[in-house]
Amino acid sequence: MLSKPVEMKKVSLVMVDTDAQRAAMTLARMTVLHPLEDQQNSLQMAEFPAASFHDVYHSLKSRFTKINEYLTEPFNAPLDLTTLITLDQLQQMDEQIKDLWVIVSKVEEQLRKQYEKAIVTRQLSNSLQKFVSLDLDLSRLKRSSRFLKIIVGTVPDANFNQLKRALSLVEFMINPFYSGNGLQHVVIMGSSQQQLDVHELLKTADFRELEIPEEFSGNPAELKQNLDNQLSQSQNRIDELQKKLSVLLKDIGPTLQRSHELLVLSEPYAALSTVLKGHGGLVSMLGWVTASSEQQINDELKKYLQYPFYIKFLSPELSELDSVPSLIKHGWILKPFQHLVSNFGIPNYAEVDPTVLFSLSYILMFGMMFGDIGHGIVIATGSLLLAKKYRSFSIVGFLLGLSSVSFGFVYGSLFGYENIIQPLWMSPMHDPTLVLLVALGWGALFLIISNLLAIRNYLTVGLKQQAFYSGKGIAGLLFYLAALFAAYQLMVNKQFGLQEIIYLLAPLSFIMRFQWKQSTAGLFERILVVFIETLELIISTVSSTLSFLRVAAFSLNHIALAAAVFSIASMMDMTGHWVTVVLGNIFIIVLEGAIVAIQCLRLEYYEGFSRFFSGKGKAFKPLKLDI
Repeated sequence: MLSKPVEMKKVSLVMVDTDAQRAAMTLARMTVLHPLEDQQNSLQMAEFPAASFHDVYHSLKSRFTKINEYLTEPFNAPLDLTTLITLDQLQQMDEQIKDLWVIVSKVEEQLRKQYEKAIVTRQLSNSLQKFVSLDLDLSRLKRSSRFLKIIVGTVPDANFNQLKRALSLVEFMINPFYSGNGLQHVVIMGSSQQQLDVHELLKTADFRELEIPEEFSGNPAELKQNLDNQLSQSQNRIDELQKKLSVLLKDIGPTLQRSHELLVLSEPYAALSTVLKGHGGLVSMLGWVTASSEQQINDELKKYLQYPFYIKFLSPELSELDSVPSLIKHGWILKPFQHLVSNFGIPNYAEVDPTVLFSLSYILMFGMMFGDIGHGIVIATGSLLLAKKYRSFSIVGFLLGLSSVSFGFVYGSLFGYENIIQPLWMSPMHDPTLVLLVALGWGALFLIISNLLAIRNYLTVGLKQQAFYSGKGIAGLLFYLAALFAAYQLMVNKQFGLQEIIYLLAPLSFIMRFQWKQSTAGLFERILVVFIETLELIISTVSSTLSFLRVAAFSLNHIALAAAVFSIASMMDMTGHWVTVVLGNIFIIVLEGAIVAIQCLRLEYYEGFSRFFSGKGKAFKPLKLDI
């Protein structure tokens, strides 16, 4: 049920500097090395032999990427993945791509200007469309004289007639010339001497003044024709430039293909620029590799390196565990659940990988909360239908559907009907108290397992004090067991005496002593911190256990919703009855099914993972060829 990340070993490789690129290519083809920078510089090597190679590589890649944005066809992978690339080859290609980018960028700049010109022209043409009905020189609308005031703008349709009447009282004319989107586009003319009064009227009518573009000068129809001609010319020029760019890219295609091959073959060595350190013709490299690949790495390096080398594989030390990358491997059926675990975080190398435990408990809880044979069959069938498009979702959905079917037989529920199939146990509604107690028992077991995993993780990384005395350690586990025993004594035997108090206070005193030693504050602040943390432990212990009551609550709610659907259906005629039953079941499957899935995830994350799983691990990212 429990697993951990794949076993890792720290590899230390020392070789002749001329073999460094061969080693990088060999390890990249194997995809087994997670590079590690030697921050302590244990071999006293201060030079970075791959630094120049790295700079030229990224210069070439940057320019190549810019040109590649205009290409649609993928490049072919290099035929020989053992070919070594020299610094001179990269520099020469970098100069070629630099010259090519100058040519491509000129055409691209011309294209960009034509696109911008076309956009502006199109916007002007769209704006002019509103003025086409005006048979006059539009420049006149922009000129107000000493005696004549001209205003162009929009007014809501609902306010037009009222504004028209109000303007007539101050001897102003209003002429609509375009209507659309609930607005009237109007020209208002009148005496300049009364413009202050007019502006107040316009405000009350929600009038918005329009600014006539400077380009609008002349008859609207003639202007529209002129703009259409300009747009046509811009489009023709764009087509010419696109054709020119297409021909250019086709001509330089072989050079770009060669550039792509150089980048693919040189990437591993460039990627190790900060990892490779050298001095006096020797180069050293550190990294993490899977323990199972140790012999294979040794054999491959002997095969491809020209000169003797020194390689050493070491198991990670206790102080290095936080820096070891985690490689999680699961079969296809657990992959989707591994992704859900990754949403919370990646397991630290020393931590238990909770994927198996998570998948089993998640599936089990969903069935407990959503137990119905019919609903489970619908979920499982629907998931299978989505298998080709959403593989991960379909696997999770199918397993949840099977769990729902299984508990449907336990509860004797089929599409909400409880009188068709004989239950293997009973319907939750027949004894809600017992169902609540079962949910609490499940929650207690879940929390105990989480606590045990936390203890295991503490011991693995050498945190013995936390493992024995913290709230998540053995002391915390004993306190929780004592709390369960005290609650049982109080609820069943109606007694809570000295024995129960001693059982509770004994582990709690160890926890408080540990918290006291962990704090470095002053006396009063230390007392306050210990009190608050102890109170938080007690409250979280109770609240976490009670959180699992939702397992029972949703199993009861599932039946209650079905009962509500049947109650409504009973008030209908035959047709209405079955329509209500079908729609009600669809509602239950979609809405409640989604809520239950989220609630199960919440219990896993906040009541389980948060107790033993830091999620602060580093993913294993091997050196590889980007083919």
